Amino acid sequence: MNEEELERMRKIIKLTLIKIGVRCDLIGFSYLCYGIELVVQNPKLINRLCKELYVKISEKFNVKNVYCIERSMRHAINKVCENNGFEELNKMFKSRLYGENEKPTSGELIRLMSEYYVLGLYENDLSITESA
Repeated sequence: MNEEELERMRKIIKLTLIKIGVRCDLIGFSYLCYGIELVVQNPKLINRLCKELYVKISEKFNVKNVYCIERSMRHAINKVCENNGFEELNKMFKSRLYGENEKPTSGELIRLMSEYYVLGLYENDLSITESA
């Protein structure tokens, strides 16, 4: 992936997270963005969350404890659930993934968002493609 493609992917990931309600002022937002980026580039990382993915995120952001990474991402996800739930995520996948008080784990959200990108589902969303 060249630098231009990488920048476009990063922008799409950020816009998609904002669309589902993840607040970009939370540190967990940055961790989720980078985690999704890594999984898009290397899908096997999704099966090694604590041992590899969170370690890579902690190295990038210079965080000593990988559990702080997961906690920050979980906090960002909890805020979405408190504010408006994951109805937008359900719409994006045209399926009922999460109910009113249900929420994805950090790993589930990273997997869903990476698949959303890899499958090109964002291409049908003008609010994302016109901005990217």
